[in-house]
Amino acid sequence: MATQPGPQNRRLHIASKIRSLLISLTNKPSKYDEIAPKIEFCIEYVLRERLTTVDELVEDISYVAWEQGGSYSSVGRLLKEFYDAPHRSEQARSFVSKMGEHVLRWFAIAAAEDSYTGHTDTVASGGGPGFVRAASFIGYLIEWGLLSHELVRQHLIKPLIAHDDNNSHRASAIHQLFHIAGNTLLCGLLEPEDVQACFRPLEPYVGRIVGFDAAEMQVRLATVLLLLLNLTRLIRNFA
Repeated sequence: MATQPGPQNRRLHIASKIRSLLISLTNKPSKYDEIAPKIEFCIEYVLRERLTTVDELVEDISYVAWEQGGSYSSVGRLLKEFYDAPHRSEQARSFVSKMGEHVLRWFAIAAAEDSYTGHTDTVASGGGPGFVRAASFIGYLIEWGLLSHELVRQHLIKPLIAHDDNNSHRASAIHQLFHIAGNTLLCGLLEPEDVQACFRPLEPYVGRIVGFDAAEMQVRLATVLLLLLNLTRLIRNFA
């Protein structure tokens, strides 16, 4: 018997359509002006017509962060512009906020439990590569200002540095985060000791992670530490 039409089927169909469009956006950023309005319409429509709730839509779409695709830069731009649009409904804005938090929390769980290593109960779709893609997704959320500093401090760094396993996927994920959102992470968002703890797992993979420049990272870290030291002295002298 053919599947009967109904709210549940429509909800899943539209969620699948949105995920497909988001992946297209990662692969074809040059078509942003063509793809982005379609995604915006689908999100607003499915919420306005009450075919789903914000929480259900987040659940149905958020694992796009783990799926195979290109660069998430344009997805971060889309979510930022979607959230900031003056005509946007509060429901739609809530979707953006909850989606970012949802992906971050699941990424933290994957990092803390090593569930990105390919076990049957893995959080990360695609195992290790999915875990690294999620790190890239979160990096762009941070860079576009879509994750609060409190959430990042609470859910991002500690799970990543809680292990001493020299895992290549963990190292690649840390590299992605600093490669994409390094300016934000290094300029006051993270404590210096957390930054140093993040760099340690990268040491065995110098020259093996594409795009990783250890010397550049060390210079950036030294600059941040110097700025923090000068700021501490300034505050102390003022007091």
